[in-house]
Amino acid sequence: MQFINIQDMSAAILANRKKLPSKIDLIVGIPRSGMLPATMLATQLNLPLTDLDGLISGKVFGYGATKDAPDVDKAMSDARTVLVIDDTVGSGRAFKKARAALEGVPGNIVFCSVYSQIAKHPDVDIVLETNSLSPICQWNMMHHAVLKNACVDIDGVLCRNPEAHEDDNGKAYRKFLQTAEKLHATSGEIGWLVTSRRETYRAETEAWMRDNGVRYGKLIMTQTEEEHANSPAFKARIYQETGADLFIESEAADAAEIQRISERPVLCVASQSMIYDGSAPLAFRHAQKATGASATLAKLKLQARRLAGDKVYYAVKSLAGRG
Repeated sequence: MQFINIQDMSAAILANRKKLPSKIDLIVGIPRSGMLPATMLATQLNLPLTDLDGLISGKVFGYGATKDAPDVDKAMSDARTVLVIDDTVGSGRAFKKARAALEGVPGNIVFCSVYSQIAKHPDVDIVLETNSLSPICQWNMMHHAVLKNACVDIDGVLCRNPEAHEDDNGKAYRKFLQTAEKLHATSGEIGWLVTSRRETYRAETEAWMRDNGVRYGKLIMTQTEEEHANSPAFKARIYQETGADLFIESEAADAAEIQRISERPVLCVASQSMIYDGSAPLAFRHAQKATGASATLAKLKLQARRLAGDKVYYAVKSLAGRG
């Protein structure tokens, strides 16, 4: 299970800069995730930056007063080289949509993905770095499909942690539970919310989830003072009992302890890193192999499509009843 943070992506862009065109006049990000690598590149190279709508309408973003002015005239000319970039490419839907939207737009338009499962993807011109599995990215981690079979902490992940004066197990704490600011929005359903919050605060916790659009299968809270006092052990036990694929924990020390006890991967929000030492139980290794087999099949499909061409590939797919 691969986790990619913003530092990883920045390093991948710098290490693979030679794969990009030697001369670029305009950087275009595919919203929303593609704006991250686009902004990195545009800032590093001091180039004009825009999104797909801006490219179509002939508008670029501002560039700040402390920098030399980029060559906007060249970026708007017909002889320009335009780099259209996104963070990852899988099925290629975002890039196909972008190509269709940019049909007829003047210039040499080059499509690039920072990450891909295969080095030569049929929907992009350049892949900067390959990865074997569909990665969990820092900027999209709470929208990843893994959440449906994951345990997720609440405080420090979905909402902020209580401050010292709010953590009184009384009136101030109940107010915190009702009004805590959201840290991450989520897509899809989370398998299990696993929190050290006491069972007595279930009503307030459920109300906050409902008010903030968080969908989940089960909410598991501490039932005893011992469970509350030893939160990492409690969370590790629940992690093992559920058979979840991942635990997302807010605090670094707790994340390390949950991983040590459960021997399963833990994604730490505080450090933006995956903690995993390879000693996962046999059942988890089997789950990893199954995920790897699925990723291998996806790679084979992409390679077949690249070799046969879209017309032949989709015709065969349609005949197989999967169009």
